[in-house]
Amino acid sequence: MSSNHTKDVESALARQTLLDRDQVRPVDQQQPVIRMLPRLRVVVLGGRSIIDKGRDVLLPLVDELRAALSGDPLLICTGAGIRARHALGVGLDLGLPIGALAELAGREAEQNGHLVAALLAQEGVAYLGHETVAHQLPVHLAASNAAVTNGFPPYGIHEFPAETGKIPPHRTDAGSLLLADAWGAASLTYVRDTSCSQGTAEVSVDELLAGPAGALPVDREALEILRRAKHVRSARVIDGTTSGNLTKALAGEAVGTLIST
Repeated sequence: MSSNHTKDVESALARQTLLDRDQVRPVDQQQPVIRMLPRLRVVVLGGRSIIDKGRDVLLPLVDELRAALSGDPLLICTGAGIRARHALGVGLDLGLPIGALAELAGREAEQNGHLVAALLAQEGVAYLGHETVAHQLPVHLAASNAAVTNGFPPYGIHEFPAETGKIPPHRTDAGSLLLADAWGAASLTYVRDTSCSQGTAEVSVDELLAGPAGALPVDREALEILRRAKHVRSARVIDGTTSGNLTKALAGEAVGTLIST
């Protein structure tokens, strides 16, 4: 039996363009977004500022992470260090696109992740690749109270051109924040050295973005993401070269600089 009537599925988004955020917003904001892992604590270990400094800096931090395993679950994200800068230099010389350069730098962040996971292997902590940490993190945290991943966000070979050149603008700071926000984490802590210290207890995202780029404690792209994040409304930057700072931060104490929206 033929019919001239068009059948449609009833939906608040029917006949709407999903590219128009003003039309989508009333539907998008009807219900709060569920935090999937509301007790998760995300810790970001800087590649050049922490891991590249070797055992004298890294091993005490690993000990603090080991002691924190008895608390709420941990996701440890590692960044790329000085070796990634060498790889980026070679890639730029070869004329590689931004996405390919991001892949090269991400490999070095991945190596750092395997290194940190190996130091915590006795506690059942393992390294998880991007696909696994994005989809299977809860089951791994059920087996062990912590996991390690590469904080450098994956691009494949496609990425929007950067206004300031071909160096990938979204790096470990942004990738770790995206993971923390996607899982609905309780806290996000960036572990750096003294060169990233702001010397203030609290600062807003807008204040940082209004200042000089060279003085930012985290990447500008991460600050832009933080301003729009659903769950993560603040991030703490601490000096990991001072013993006990990470333990205090994970316990919720006021240490280092709190960046808030």
